[in-house]
Amino acid sequence: MTQRLELAAPAKINLGLEILRRRPDGFHDLNTLFATLDFGDTIVLESQGDRAITCHVLGAELAADDSNLAVRAARALQRQFADAGGLAITIDKRIPMGAGLGGGSSDAAAVLMGAPLVWGIDVGAPLLRGLALALGSDVPFFLMGGVALAGSRGERLERVDIDLPWHVLLVNPGIHVATPAAFASVGRTGERTASDLRAALSAGLADRTTLRAGLVNDFEEAVVAMYPELGHIKRHLYEAGAFFALMSGSGSTMFGLFETREDAERAGTHFARYWTKVAAFGAAHSSASIASSIDRSE
Repeated sequence: MTQRLELAAPAKINLGLEILRRRPDGFHDLNTLFATLDFGDTIVLESQGDRAITCHVLGAELAADDSNLAVRAARALQRQFADAGGLAITIDKRIPMGAGLGGGSSDAAAVLMGAPLVWGIDVGAPLLRGLALALGSDVPFFLMGGVALAGSRGERLERVDIDLPWHVLLVNPGIHVATPAAFASVGRTGERTASDLRAALSAGLADRTTLRAGLVNDFEEAVVAMYPELGHIKRHLYEAGAFFALMSGSGSTMFGLFETREDAERAGTHFARYWTKVAAFGAAHSSASIASSIDRSE
């Protein structure tokens, strides 16, 4: 049993996102490429008595009650295990909220993986994945990290073994885009055939110019129509030297890809009025090893 555990909860971007169809259950079938970055939130978990769940958030005005996905993750585990104890959650929030970077989902996944270790209970991977999906469509991906092709609501995951050498400049204007509103703005009524996003990404390693044709975000046009500033940011990313730029998730973060960190940092100086972050691809965080240990416990 571990009394205290510190975890990194990485941000993600979508390297292409297609909305294929609206399902009878009200959700949408997606085709997307997730990729974690080497920065994100830090989660500290500590055991406490009486099965109490408390949460303290640093760096952001984020609710610390049951509306917080991290708290909901802990309670979901408690409902499954009578011998689960209490948990004090501290979130050092660095990922902007409502930004399409998956911060809340990543925090929840970190709690799902870390709390059982704090409590000294065994959780099999199938149960963990089920709890993750009940919390949100992006949460299962963060149990895996790295680069993954996702289908269905986002829970049908296939790891993509690819090394992405590029650097990412994230630009967020502080616009909160609600995901339900983004889906409504797209208004998908028919069906779209899924593209081969993995092949498009692989081709882009050899020829960067192919990325613009092969990787798109179906949310982007509608969300940019609602918030034209996002379109200006994307154009400026290209003007600043990005060889590829796209909106992540349902927005509002725009990202540009660059060959070197220096190029990305130089481009970032053009966006001084916004929140920016330069990052690399990777899952350099402890949750990846925790997920592996859970898989081996089955």
